[in-house]
Amino acid sequence: MAAKLRPIRTKLIKDPSDHDSDGDGIDEPVTPAGSLFFNSGFNLHILVILGFKSPININNFKAGLRDTILKHKRFCSIIKENDKGELYWVPTPVNLDDHIVIVESDNADVGSLTFVEDYTAKLAQSLPLDPSRPLFEFHIVKAKLGDAAENLIFRVHHAVGDGTSLMSLLLACTRKANQPDSLPTLPTLAHKSPRKHTVFEALGVYLWSFLVILWLTFLDICSLLATMLWLEDSQTPLKGYAGIERLQRRLAHKTVSMDDIQLVKEATHGTVNDVVFGMIAAGMSRYLQQSGSTKTQMAHLRVRACALVNTRKSPGLQELKSMMAGGSQARWGNNMGYIILPVPLLPGESPLNYVYKAKTIIDKKKLSLGAAFSYISGKILIRLIGSEVPKRLTYNCTLHTTFAFSNVFGPLEEIELFGHPVTHIIPTVAGQPQALCVHVQSYMGKVTLVVSSAKDIIPDPDRLCQYMVCALEDMKKMLPPRKEE
Repeated sequence: MAAKLRPIRTKLIKDPSDHDSDGDGIDEPVTPAGSLFFNSGFNLHILVILGFKSPININNFKAGLRDTILKHKRFCSIIKENDKGELYWVPTPVNLDDHIVIVESDNADVGSLTFVEDYTAKLAQSLPLDPSRPLFEFHIVKAKLGDAAENLIFRVHHAVGDGTSLMSLLLACTRKANQPDSLPTLPTLAHKSPRKHTVFEALGVYLWSFLVILWLTFLDICSLLATMLWLEDSQTPLKGYAGIERLQRRLAHKTVSMDDIQLVKEATHGTVNDVVFGMIAAGMSRYLQQSGSTKTQMAHLRVRACALVNTRKSPGLQELKSMMAGGSQARWGNNMGYIILPVPLLPGESPLNYVYKAKTIIDKKKLSLGAAFSYISGKILIRLIGSEVPKRLTYNCTLHTTFAFSNVFGPLEEIELFGHPVTHIIPTVAGQPQALCVHVQSYMGKVTLVVSSAKDIIPDPDRLCQYMVCALEDMKKMLPPRKEE
C-alpha cells in the first residue's frame, strides 16, 4: 500500500524556550538528548552507506547538497555553550569542501570485496567530528560493494538528530528513479478495523485496555530502572564491557527478500518486525551454540536488546522537502525513548517458535508507554540537574544490555540521489558501549541485515549475520505447503 504524504506544516513554532522546537531566534537550543549525545564521554555518530550504480558526479552532488541538506538549520550551525552552560545551535558559514572526503581508488586494498565495509568500520572508530564546523561528513569511496560502482558514506553526529529524522531527511533529498519529480513511496502499516461493541462492551474493553497498558508500562519502567542501576545481561560471547566503544570494530551485511519475510509473516500471523526479530534471535542462538554454550546454559542466559524508539511522529517527506526549499521548519531533534527487548533463546525448537515468541514480546512493547516514560523522565532530569547523571544512566542502560537494535523501513521502489540511482542503504551507529549492533533496513523489496561488532569480542560478524539469514531459510522450510489457487 502506498504511503500518504503528510501535508506541509505552515504553522511555525515561535517559543524559543521549547528545546524541542525550531525557534525564531538566531540561536536555537540543543535538545536535551542532543546535549547528552554531544557530551565528550558519549559521542555517538550515525553512518549510512549509500551504493550507486554509476560513479558519483562531484559537481552534481555538491549542487544537490546546497539545494537541500545545507538549507537545514542543523547542517549550517555549530554547537556553542553560553554563560549558563547551556548548549545552542549557532548559524555559521559552511565550506562544503571541508565536509567531503574522497577516498581515491589507487589504494591497494580498494579491490577487496569488503573494502567499503572495512573503511566504514574504521570511520566508526575515528576521531569525533570537528565541533568548530557543522557536524557531518560525506565520504565518497571509489570502490565497489555488491551492485554498486561507487559508495557514499554519510557520517553525522547524533546530536544533529535521531536516526528516524535523519533517514527521513536523506530520503526527502531523493526521488523515484523512474519518476524524477516524485518523492519515494514508503510502506504504511495496515490497521485492522475495530470490531463494533455495545456501549457496555466498549467500556469494558477500554477499562481492560487501560489496566493492561498500565501494568505493562509499570513492568517496563521497573525493567528499565533496574537495567540502568544494576541488572546486567549474562556474560556471553556477544556481550561487551565498559570502554569497548573505543575498540576497533568490524562491519558485515546480508540481504534477504522481503517476499520471503512476508511468507513467514502470513503463516505466523505476525508482522515484519516479528519475523525480523525472530531471525535475529535464532541467529544469535545458533552463534552461542557454535561458540560452546549448551542448551542447559542457554536456558538460563539473559540476553537483551536496547532499542531506541522515536516518541513522536517523524516529519513527512513532503514536509522535509518544503523545509529544505525554504518553507516551514519541521520539528527536529532527538526525541527517543528506550525499550528493553528480551531475546528468546530456544535451541532445539522449531525456527518458527522464535517468531511466535518475538511476536509475544513485541506486542507487549507496543502497548507499553515505557519508551515515552524514558524520554520524558530523561528530559526532565537533564533540565533539573544537568546531563551528568542522565549520561551515566543512559550509558549503563546500553552497557548492561547485549546489543543495540533498530529497524527502519525504506522506499518501496528504486530511488536516485541527485541523479545517481541507489543500489543499497546500509545504516549503523558508532560510539555506544556495546560489542554488537544490529540494524535492519528495507529497500526496494529487500531487507538488509547490518551487523557491527567489536573485533576483540565478535571477530566474525559475517558469520553471525549469515546465521540470521539461515534462520529465515529454516523458517521457510517449516511452512506448510501453500494451497494452489
